[in-house]
Amino acid sequence: MKLLEANPYRNCDLGDKRLTDRAVLIAEALKVKYGHPLSEIFQSASDLKRGYEFFSNPKTTFNKLTQPSFKQTAQEIYGIPIVLAVGDTTYLDYKKILEKRDDYGPTGNGGNGLILHSSLALDPDFGQPLGLLWEKLWHRQHKASPPPGETSTAKKSD
Repeated sequence: MKLLEANPYRNCDLGDKRLTDRAVLIAEALKVKYGHPLSEIFQSASDLKRGYEFFSNPKTTFNKLTQPSFKQTAQEIYGIPIVLAVGDTTYLDYKKILEKRDDYGPTGNGGNGLILHSSLALDPDFGQPLGLLWEKLWHRQHKASPPPGETSTAKKSD
């Protein structure tokens, strides 16, 4: 499919051409080894280090990295009479990564992490994905613990 073959990061504006070039290279590598950890995607230790530096750079925000793909999807589906927009919510649970727990929120069942809601464009005749339309990444706020001696049910009955 044309949309999935094109690299949307060629037109990405991360404020630094080197970051944009790195985004293109990472996207190409991910296309070849989709779903693999970064340590398997990059061929050398120096490439892996640059990959981690890219993702930890404050200029490479979630919105800046996702917008080019959404824009490309919108351009590709323009004029198609019917497109299905299917939503999905994914819970990214990082409870085992202790050093990150404070930055994330509850995901349910004792989990701690982020929530990702996505909207995927699908061809209604063939069910084939046409691209991502929208994503929102957020975390729930931790609930405040009730004061000592008070339970949440006791507070509700007041």
